[in-house]
Amino acid sequence: MGYSDEVLEATPERATKFLTGMGAVAAIRTMMAAAGMTDDDILEGRTLLLDVLAAPRKIGAPPDTDDARTQRAATTELDQWDEPNFARHGAALRRRFPDVHAYVFKDLSPSTGTAAVQGVATFLKRLDALEGGADPDRAGTKQSDKKAVAFLATRGLDKAERKRLQGLVDVALGPTSPLPDQVELPDAARRREALSKLRGWFDEWSTTARAVVKKRGYLIRLGLANRKAPQRKAAAAPAAPARPVDQTGATDLE
Repeated sequence: MGYSDEVLEATPERATKFLTGMGAVAAIRTMMAAAGMTDDDILEGRTLLLDVLAAPRKIGAPPDTDDARTQRAATTELDQWDEPNFARHGAALRRRFPDVHAYVFKDLSPSTGTAAVQGVATFLKRLDALEGGADPDRAGTKQSDKKAVAFLATRGLDKAERKRLQGLVDVALGPTSPLPDQVELPDAARRREALSKLRGWFDEWSTTARAVVKKRGYLIRLGLANRKAPQRKAAAAPAAPARPVDQTGATDLE
């Protein structure tokens, strides 16, 4: 029977509670014995549980590819680049080419993570538009726009640097290669096999327990039922008004 990883990983705790609960209450053990559970069955469950606990839970780092590592490195580099360089190039443009500064940095500010990739990509795209005169809204400022881009080149943002940054953007945005088909790691396969065997044992005997153990407290002890949440007490009904009494102490209905 195939079990999900979530079901399998929850099994050791449930099996532990089942075994200890049955061992602690003689009445439960007696009912399970009448249903066919022998000492050997209990020893089998204990052995299967110990096998699972001995199998490594974490199998090192998850599988990865060179592409994925390179993509993460590119994202990190762009994240580190945008804040200091937006600041210094922005300051230079603000002073010498305020109109270009307003265009390049409109709704643009340093960010972190994937947002930094988007920010640098936007920055480079706007510089390309200025250099090539591609924005029809700036047809009258082509000369000053090109001068602004040329000026930034003197501050280190030349074509080679822009090409390098664009390469990082392209890597950060992918695509990356999928993992090749591979055989499951031996330790992971061993743990899953051990968990599956334990789950099979637990399913058999927990189903038996539900059939023969009827007392809810016992099922809770075995981990097969939950305690009921305490119910709120109903609000007390208001007291009936006292009937009028005359001076002799008799009510008006007497």
